[in-house]
Amino acid sequence: MLVVGTTSHLEDLDRSYTYADDVSVTALAAGSFSGGAGSLLPTAELQVWSVLDGERIVALERFDVTPLVRLPAATAQSLAVSPAGSLVVGLEGGHLLTVSAEGEVKQLGSFDTVAGRDQWHNPAGESPDLRSIAVSAADVWFAGVHVGGLWRSRDRGESWQGVIAPEADVHEVVTGEGECVAVAAAVGFGWSEDGGDSWQWTTDGLRAGYSRAVALDGDAAFVTASTGPDTADGRLYRCRLGDAFEPCSGGLPESFPFNLDSGSVTASDGRVALGTRNGLVFRSGDKGSTWTLAADRMHHVTVLRFA
Repeated sequence: MLVVGTTSHLEDLDRSYTYADDVSVTALAAGSFSGGAGSLLPTAELQVWSVLDGERIVALERFDVTPLVRLPAATAQSLAVSPAGSLVVGLEGGHLLTVSAEGEVKQLGSFDTVAGRDQWHNPAGESPDLRSIAVSAADVWFAGVHVGGLWRSRDRGESWQGVIAPEADVHEVVTGEGECVAVAAAVGFGWSEDGGDSWQWTTDGLRAGYSRAVALDGDAAFVTASTGPDTADGRLYRCRLGDAFEPCSGGLPESFPFNLDSGSVTASDGRVALGTRNGLVFRSGDKGSTWTLAADRMHHVTVLRFA
């Protein structure tokens, strides 16, 4: 499945199957967990989750959308799956909550008391955003605050440690194999191979270093970069971790007249997909070497994920 969320609908592009119309897709997350006796979910092997209109969290099966919970306000911005049995949801204002398979919602007060929180600021809005969350296979949580740094929890949200300072301006965080974690930030591409304890940074090969989106596939990284927040020159690059970036070409436009934003890139098992704000979806089946236009009929693509 290649699940594509836009400002107007939710679709599995592989099957041209529309899950929902007249909805704005805020976030997507792939992963599965099972609930207890009171689970609202029909199976234990659900793979894709979505936030619709900022407030409704749903589970996707092959042909069905199963409602899980409606949040008190339409403020949900990001989503990740904890293998221990919950969804982690990021909210406007830089807040976090969890949702169980039984639909129980819990605010994570621990995140509301992290050191330096009163210094967070968002140049694009009135309050900090929690625009990106990632959870590793070992159930380590990473929360990226715009603009408030990258935070890590090794105990499922009970406590938090800052692992990247706010000045880096993290836009998206993803986890990969083992303890690999990577970020796209205003200062470039950063990655860690020890779960966030130490970081390496690079802009080598990028025309400009302002990065918005990132995806990992094994030792391959895909990053969007531009000249800044109001750019007319957004580009997609690829590299092997530790090597210089090279532009993605072979059927992909060299440049787009806007940023390729957080959530716009996904990669898995040699497949890569890119979605754009003018409704295009490009795909590659050979690790980004060559590309085809898979869709040109959509509204603004907000997020896409393989599952």
